[in-house]
Amino acid sequence: MTVETVGSFLPDEQLLAGREDFKHGHISKDRLTEIEDASVRDIVERQLSCGLKYITSGELRLKHWAKDFWFGLDGISCERIDTGYVYQPVEAGTDLMRIGGRIAFNPEHPFFADFKFLHETVGGRAVCRQTLPSPANLLLEVYALSGGQPEKIYPAPDSLISDIAEAYRATAMKLYEMGCLSLQYDDTALGLMCDDIYTKRLLQGGVDLIRLHGQIIEVINASLAGLPADMEKSIYISGGDKIVPEWEYINYPDNIMPRALSTLDVDKFFLPFENGEEYPLEVLRHIPQGKKLVLGLIDAHSPFGDSHVAIEATLAKAERFVDAANLAISPRTGFKLSSYSTRGLIYEDQWRKIAELQSIG
Repeated sequence: MTVETVGSFLPDEQLLAGREDFKHGHISKDRLTEIEDASVRDIVERQLSCGLKYITSGELRLKHWAKDFWFGLDGISCERIDTGYVYQPVEAGTDLMRIGGRIAFNPEHPFFADFKFLHETVGGRAVCRQTLPSPANLLLEVYALSGGQPEKIYPAPDSLISDIAEAYRATAMKLYEMGCLSLQYDDTALGLMCDDIYTKRLLQGGVDLIRLHGQIIEVINASLAGLPADMEKSIYISGGDKIVPEWEYINYPDNIMPRALSTLDVDKFFLPFENGEEYPLEVLRHIPQGKKLVLGLIDAHSPFGDSHVAIEATLAKAERFVDAANLAISPRTGFKLSSYSTRGLIYEDQWRKIAELQSIG
């Protein structure tokens, strides 16, 4: 059984210390970049030593899993709020997204320099994978900023979906030209559409849920249209903070998953599940034959081990719907999270978890 990862990794102590030193003005930005480079090199070598086929930079340079990419697109800027409250009681020191024009591809996006460094570091020893936040999440963010009325903040509301899709598509094409053969979208938009509390709030706000479902699938598929056939396109579907979505396989009009799994133009799905629960796996029946599936089956946010018996039982049940040759296993989510220390996690735990998966595979 092939083992993969979702792509993000915990930073090492040197990087954590370097960021603290930079925050307090003890080192320069150039010195911090040198420390980041060293940490990425280490993350790459550790992934290679684990025998992983797909290698990422660990998302070590990212401050926020999604906004860092969005801030680099044309038409979007970052506004820093350091005092007071932002709309509701939250911790001060928040990076807010501001729309300053039509969203568009930025040929100087910082992600390109990061990928170039990754590609050179890997040096052809494995496939370089670039993770990006899903375009559907950006669409939901614009809707949230505008209270569901994008015409209030977006200069061309009728072109919002096509603008987002083209910005992503052009970004993917440049990444491909730089040697990227594996593109992964990290998506919580689809998972949130399965959350009864979240969707109830949308309905109470007057949102046409069925129309929104169509737009989410449309913006993802349009962003992938025309990409080279030898560039693997995958999507990791998460339930957000819950991680595991509330999977429902019955094709109700307001259940987005049957439509999404059967029509998204991706080659591979990363889907997290809880072990020991058979019913949620029924959703796999909607994945077309021939597409690949990576089952997220171990807890990346806990230092404790997982039941191999339960994982193997989940795999056996999944094989009823997806051919074993197209199955792989992974953690349920990436390893990187801000609260890792309070959970008792250390840097070495992520490598132990990967080894645990490989002992099953």
